[in-house]
Amino acid sequence: MWTEFKQLLGHGALASMVLLLPWSFTYALLRFATRFGFGKTEFESAAVVNMQRFGFGANQYLTVRHMRLHRLIDLADFYKSWWMSRSWLQRYWRVSGDPLPDAKQHPSVLFVTFHYGAGFWALRYFQQHGLSMAALYRPPPQPKAGERFHYYFFWWRLRSIFRLTGTKPIRVGDQQSELSALVRRLVKVRLPVGVMPDIPTAAEQAVSAVMFGHRIYFASALLRLVVKKNIPIVLYTSVLDLTDGGRNVQIQVLDEYSSVEALAQTLADCLATAIAKDPSAWHLWPWAHEILQAP
Repeated sequence: MWTEFKQLLGHGALASMVLLLPWSFTYALLRFATRFGFGKTEFESAAVVNMQRFGFGANQYLTVRHMRLHRLIDLADFYKSWWMSRSWLQRYWRVSGDPLPDAKQHPSVLFVTFHYGAGFWALRYFQQHGLSMAALYRPPPQPKAGERFHYYFFWWRLRSIFRLTGTKPIRVGDQQSELSALVRRLVKVRLPVGVMPDIPTAAEQAVSAVMFGHRIYFASALLRLVVKKNIPIVLYTSVLDLTDGGRNVQIQVLDEYSSVEALAQTLADCLATAIAKDPSAWHLWPWAHEILQAP
């Protein structure tokens, strides 16, 4: 109970800062607070060990602080999504790369991202361009003692995605998967879907690619559907600008696929590039030994 109460107090303080203070001041406070353990999780040590296995995180002190900062900014983005003015987005949301597909010509798009905290800013940006995505989600397990706050916070975030898009998220990854709803939206109704593909996936249900000399597996069913129907992919990565807390967003549009295997390798290459830009931003380092397997 005490653990969950502290989590509630921390979220309350963060939400107050984000909603009441100028972003430049809030970001400076959050960056400074990482010195004192704010943003720390139980998986921090495992993340650093895995990063160093793949040649990242040599400066452990800065790496740990940056990981904490990313976690705090991810949460701040959620609270900031309740109020983001156009001028605020113009200042802190910096987009480069390919233009988005025309929503009238290509209404059916698969949005792919590897960065957890990119979601709420991206939903707003894509919706402004007429592409309102349906997010795919995997329900968390029933919470243990001390984990109930995070469990209910997951569902609150999910409802906020619906608030931003007006589109019900689609459940995948368990016995209640709504795969028919996914196919209907993407192929029949021809509307966008968003996915984060870099979660641990069983090899028998996946297509493999090579990243950092290891095998990484992506769920094959969705990729096969995309290749078969020639659905455009908007592959975007979001890297935190450490100077002012803005987001540097790179967009790559894929609309020609030679094979499912080639598409999987393109996704792996994009993830590797994003990690090289800012290794501490990848939220799945604690489980990298499960995601990246020896060839």
